[in-house]
Amino acid sequence: MLDLGSSRLKWQVRSDSGEILARGGSAWPGSSPRPELPSLAPDRIWISHVGPAERAQALLAWVRPRFAPVPVQYVRAEPHGPAGLRLDYDHRQLGADRFCALLGVLARGREPAVVIDAGTALTVDVLGADGRHLGGYIAPGLRPGWSAVTRLLPGTLREQIATTLSGPAQRDAAADAGAPGHGTAAALERGWMLGLEGAVERLGAAAETAAGAGAQWWLTGGDAPWLAESLGPAVRVEPDLVLDGLWLYACWSGVGTGGQR
Repeated sequence: MLDLGSSRLKWQVRSDSGEILARGGSAWPGSSPRPELPSLAPDRIWISHVGPAERAQALLAWVRPRFAPVPVQYVRAEPHGPAGLRLDYDHRQLGADRFCALLGVLARGREPAVVIDAGTALTVDVLGADGRHLGGYIAPGLRPGWSAVTRLLPGTLREQIATTLSGPAQRDAAADAGAPGHGTAAALERGWMLGLEGAVERLGAAAETAAGAGAQWWLTGGDAPWLAESLGPAVRVEPDLVLDGLWLYACWSGVGTGGQR
């Protein structure tokens, strides 16, 4: 199973019973999956991807020569999915990653939920107790937003910030306490980070109201560890939520055990 996001590729190999036999991840494009991946012998390959079609085609060009004639299938959002998922949303506009993340939550039980995927885009989806997807929110993720902010700066200041900051990926006590920055670089970084935290909390609260009382918050995506610190221990962090949902979809489609149509 391959989860091709906007900037990274994650993969897992599972047995028919769902046991994870191997896993890995890498930037994509830019590097290949781990060397042991070609030595594996899957019966079927499932891909979830978002973003430009060219990236998926590049991945397919890498996969097919190594695993032919193993069939390759893409997951796409459907109005009615496994585990009782129903979409109150145009399924043609719901990304495969969001669809799979919803399935990953339902694989753990049916309950009202707020599903936050903190990747290149920040998505917040609403899942009702009856398994209905009630809509969601989309905003720029941590790094794209940061890049957009710094791109507007004068060249000399942009260069200065580039040499003093690695981008808003690391936390410090002063920033967490909301202390103001004592320079443009620190002020920008803290302003963007605290602003994004506030946006997530506000969007999550709105999603929780829509989902219903007692909604569980779920967090996945590359920047999930960073956001988890501000959202607190009540949020469940599941790095492989999309791959878990992809596995459920594969089972529903007749691969492996459980969840078949």
